[in-house]
Amino acid sequence: MARPKKVTVPDAIAVMDFGGLSTRIFYQKLHKSQPNSLIMESQVGPVSQDTANAYTLPNLNSTAPENIAWVAINNDCRAVGYLAASQFNAHIGLNGLKYSSALYKALAALWVISQKLNLGHQFSIAIAVFLPPGEFNDSKQFFELLSRAAASFETPTGRFSVKLDKTQALQEGGGISIVHNSKLGAAFKTRVTAFAMVGFRNASLVVAARGAVGKGKTSDLGMVRMVELVQERTSNYDVARLAEAIAISGERYNRPYFYRIARNRDEAAREREVDELIAAIKQSRSDYLKMLTHWLDEVLPPDTDEIVFCGGTAEYLKSELRSHYSRYAQSWHAGISIPPELDPNGLGHRLADAYGLFTYFKSQFQGLRHKATEPTEVDSTEESAEPSNALIESSTELVAESNTKITDKEIPPVAVVSTGTELDAVSLLSGPYRGVVKKKEDIESCLNGSR
Repeated sequence: MARPKKVTVPDAIAVMDFGGLSTRIFYQKLHKSQPNSLIMESQVGPVSQDTANAYTLPNLNSTAPENIAWVAINNDCRAVGYLAASQFNAHIGLNGLKYSSALYKALAALWVISQKLNLGHQFSIAIAVFLPPGEFNDSKQFFELLSRAAASFETPTGRFSVKLDKTQALQEGGGISIVHNSKLGAAFKTRVTAFAMVGFRNASLVVAARGAVGKGKTSDLGMVRMVELVQERTSNYDVARLAEAIAISGERYNRPYFYRIARNRDEAAREREVDELIAAIKQSRSDYLKMLTHWLDEVLPPDTDEIVFCGGTAEYLKSELRSHYSRYAQSWHAGISIPPELDPNGLGHRLADAYGLFTYFKSQFQGLRHKATEPTEVDSTEESAEPSNALIESSTELVAESNTKITDKEIPPVAVVSTGTELDAVSLLSGPYRGVVKKKEDIESCLNGSR
């Protein structure tokens, strides 16, 4: 007689994108229909737990948790985000490995999510993250560290114990790739598509050559290189504030954004300072563009059919990149549109990669609660060490900013398979995945922001 199938259903899911200037997070309680978003500053800095408590305890009920986040693993306490930047003079860490600081960012995000969703001090969660191609081999180690730390860590509201139900890592640009490849359908296996992700810290390139995706290439040619060029030509402004002013001012170099970071208080001197700053930005933009396009020209395959640009810096340089690579077919951010309610900070295309992955990741858990009593010959296990081919056959159809529903097209699943057989494209973009669920659902409305 068949026994009820045991299905592991996490309390919540989250996708985390550890950007150079901010950590972008989409999260949701699984039995709730409404997704949520969260932005935290990227700074992480050491602090004693007593000092951290002195700042946070009086403000627990008066400010958002993301503004007073700190976490402690044993005796190692770190302020994260706005608290680290505003009270403990923490700087943007761009020199070390991304995943080393991401450990504290992820723990802080878990605490903030628990406060937002009222999850309590003990809960389970499925997490997907992005890592640069150059650090992608560290994804297993990252999740091992995070799993151990999440089992017992201190926060402003006490000790937490969080179980990582399922974990997923993708190379940067993976969320964009999922969406774009799904729109190509079977044509994905006939084209050579280069995914160029240009963010604040890194510039990465991942190539899908007729369905086969290799390990990407990473450089340090993110937006920070341009900011450093500006600093060398000016008065060494704060990196984060200068980068924000440059990005917001756009191609027109709107002066009001530079007045905010100008140091002179005399009106005439202030005008001269802004003039000099804008001149330095224009020259630095030109120099940075040459460095970036030179690197991209070197790593782009000669038989490239299409370039998919993504990332906030790519959007900032859109006119120049579009012109320089006019000989190629181009796509920008896979056409992903972020629902306004999930982008209160106006980050726009900087959220596209995370939102593309979140929509897919969420679809993998849809309907699991209804499967909790399905008959089966054997009990399922909580984790599947290596998913079988049968388990990975299911896929999800993803489209963005399109009124045409894509159906009956082969779309690669987000799962890693180590069976010695040919891997699909998105599998090669993916890192360790603990557990596999089986679900196929059209989520066009999610990507278009209609639900």
